Amino acid sequence: MIARHTFLYVGARGLAAALNMASVAVFTRLAPVETYGAYLLVLSWALVLYGATCQWPKFSFFALYDEARAPAQVGTVARLLAAMLVLAGAAALLAALFGLASPRTAAILVAAVLGMTLFEAASEIARARLEAGPVALAIVVRAVLILGLGSFALAATGDPADLVLAVAAANVLAALPALRAILPILRGGASRLEARRLVAYGWPLVLSFGIAALAQTSDRLIIGRMVGPEELGAYGAIADFLRQSFVVFGESVALSLISIAKRDARAGGMAAAESALGDAARALTLVAAFGAVFVLGFDDLIVAILLGPGYRAQALTLAPVLLVASIFLMFRSYYFGQVIYFTRTSHLDAVASLVLLVAVAGLSVLLIPRMGVMGAALAFAVGQGLACLVFVLGARLAPAGERVRMPVPGADLLGIVLVALACGTLLYGIGQVPGGRSAAGQAARLGLLAAGFLLAAWHFNVVGIADALRRRRAA
Repeated sequence: MIARHTFLYVGARGLAAALNMASVAVFTRLAPVETYGAYLLVLSWALVLYGATCQWPKFSFFALYDEARAPAQVGTVARLLAAMLVLAGAAALLAALFGLASPRTAAILVAAVLGMTLFEAASEIARARLEAGPVALAIVVRAVLILGLGSFALAATGDPADLVLAVAAANVLAALPALRAILPILRGGASRLEARRLVAYGWPLVLSFGIAALAQTSDRLIIGRMVGPEELGAYGAIADFLRQSFVVFGESVALSLISIAKRDARAGGMAAAESALGDAARALTLVAAFGAVFVLGFDDLIVAILLGPGYRAQALTLAPVLLVASIFLMFRSYYFGQVIYFTRTSHLDAVASLVLLVAVAGLSVLLIPRMGVMGAALAFAVGQGLACLVFVLGARLAPAGERVRMPVPGADLLGIVLVALACGTLLYGIGQVPGGRSAAGQAARLGLLAAGFLLAAWHFNVVGIADALRRRRAA
């Protein structure tokens, strides 16, 4: 099951990542930098509104999910989400009434939050029930629709608001495969007992996710305010590419391995979950190490393919710093941050989110006037690193009854990193010889990196690849 679910999620996320990169490539060619920057600014506010209202119920549901109580839990979380959507609409209405946003912008924000909520909630419930196929299909469908609907919106009107609405529609339509899979259980009624449990676990997440959403977007909001949307366009394009590349695979690991580890922990405690969590750590390290080598080794090629001409120079400058930030984000969100699902409380997430907000916002205000968007990139990287450290230290320093340590198979992780470094050194050497940057040389470098990736995955038995191959040979 581990290998099947991992390959399904990684395959779906990988295909979705390729389609999302195509979306960025198309959008940055259809839209000038300031238009794309304005789109990112509106989307950032939508993410803040979603994080402050509609994000916490799905995480609380996943943490407390019990197959024996599934109908009542699903019915209850569905009604909680409906209530949170009403709250999000009320917040947008107040913003319009007080002149903080135009009525049109407020309506667009609500539409964006509705799309996010429907897609994420349906996928999370299906994920908890180990419905890997429908969730994987939903992931791919969303990426296809974002590319198609978003390109149509930009070609037709060129309005960033229409691009936000196109993404919202893609989220709604892409939720259908997951909704179909969970439809029988959606008919369950709500339970006051389950509601109390969800709220008791999730109330710290209300604050922490709101803070986290603001922290994750504060660099962009400050850039938009202090520098302007034209600078935000290139910054956001390369940041989204890097973040999405690592988050895609990090989320795939969480969807598959963390879900299985959670099930094992329910049945036999943390000891039973050690194997799946160790696999998750190895998989994330493999992605981080070889992903970093790929980005640094092929940065000029990536930027030329991915971004329009007006975005490229700034993107190349920002890429190394944002690469570090994306790796920290992946480990924080999809490994060390998952510790909240194995403890009785979620307060650690609130602390990490507050540290992230203070670090990113504070450093952005200090550095952006002096360094421009590079200051925002540095602030984001430092904030992600500190937030990751909060989870690592917090889990280790908690009271004895609440202490849960995410396993770190140090020898294997070091081995994976060393293999990646060896590949990176060889790639650099090939690039320095005559013809090393030609089409044939680039193909050879890419082939070498792929071979190193597969070798490390097999040697360290990442997600049971080596075991699966041995079983197939034996059969």
